Amino acid sequence: MRESVVIVGGGIAGLSLALQAASDFDITVLETEFQPGYHSTGRSAAVLHIPFENDVVHRLTLESVEFFRSPPRGFKDVADSLSTLRIGRIKDEPKIEQFFDTWIERCPWLLRLSQNQLHAKCPILSSDFSNGIIDRRSLHLDVHHLLTCTRQAFKELGGRVETNFRVVSIETVQGSWKLTSDNGLTVNADIIVNAAGAWVDEIAKLADVQPLGVQAKRRTGIRCKPEVFSSSWPMCYLISDHLYFKPEGQSLMLSPCDATPSEPCDAQPEMIDIAQAIARLEENTTLREVVPEECWAGLRVFVPDQCPVIGYDCDHPGFFWYGAFGGFGVQTAPGCSKLGAQLLRHSPFVNTAVSVRELSPSRLIRSV
Repeated sequence: MRESVVIVGGGIAGLSLALQAASDFDITVLETEFQPGYHSTGRSAAVLHIPFENDVVHRLTLESVEFFRSPPRGFKDVADSLSTLRIGRIKDEPKIEQFFDTWIERCPWLLRLSQNQLHAKCPILSSDFSNGIIDRRSLHLDVHHLLTCTRQAFKELGGRVETNFRVVSIETVQGSWKLTSDNGLTVNADIIVNAAGAWVDEIAKLADVQPLGVQAKRRTGIRCKPEVFSSSWPMCYLISDHLYFKPEGQSLMLSPCDATPSEPCDAQPEMIDIAQAIARLEENTTLREVVPEECWAGLRVFVPDQCPVIGYDCDHPGFFWYGAFGGFGVQTAPGCSKLGAQLLRHSPFVNTAVSVRELSPSRLIRSV
């Protein structure tokens, strides 16, 4: 008889792991909201960058790239090619050099661009932007399509997704876990996977498991329609890391790159962050009087080393951590879910780019 697993959290992380592990376990995914992916997944910038964050995230992204470039059956059109620019002024040249030196050995396709080349790629940039780096191997990800396909594939394997299931109680009953929702429904399982995003520590406390001490940080997104044709532009990041913008059809999506500490919540954009994003866009481009059409915010969740936490709790062998995916949860979902499924079934890592130790919760100094 197969072990039963309940995955708390129906974002792309939880659903991807559910799909990868469905052949070995009886799995139920519990989602608090009325639909999976309501929080961070549905509010993602929807981009895959290979030179991103740190070396562990980079290697996990490499584990995922093939899935997006040559998707399996049922996942067609989840990704499109996208060029990205890291841009700076003369004063930013040391940061441009540092980024290039950090990533060029691992990403030899990165190219330095002159001022003329930079403005040819993105003609709205202010004239004083002097240099940049282009990455032609980034991808734009269709997050909604990815989430829908993942959920459908999981259900076709017999998996169950329960929405509107807000866990309010977790207890152990005769060696198994019993989870109770706010409307009195219960689910029993041999193993809990804690994929609850910003709420991972809250779920741990309900299960009487020592929390990790994660920090959620709010990130704001804005969509506007500039009075210029933008769909052929690359995505642009200021190397100073206080603005990015990218084309989305006839619209332009931008963010002030805010990272405001937050409690777990249904994050909403703050007026100051919206105003700051618009001001920064106008300061750094030729666009003026930009009017936002849509604004939102999401929570990105981190531990101090900014790497994910994947593995069984050292003191509770039936409690499996799957979280702290920062701003890279979507782009690493295929790779992380494969590794997570191996750890879930206690299989050894074989030919993987990361070690168990790099992902394990035991590496962290835990909060009391």
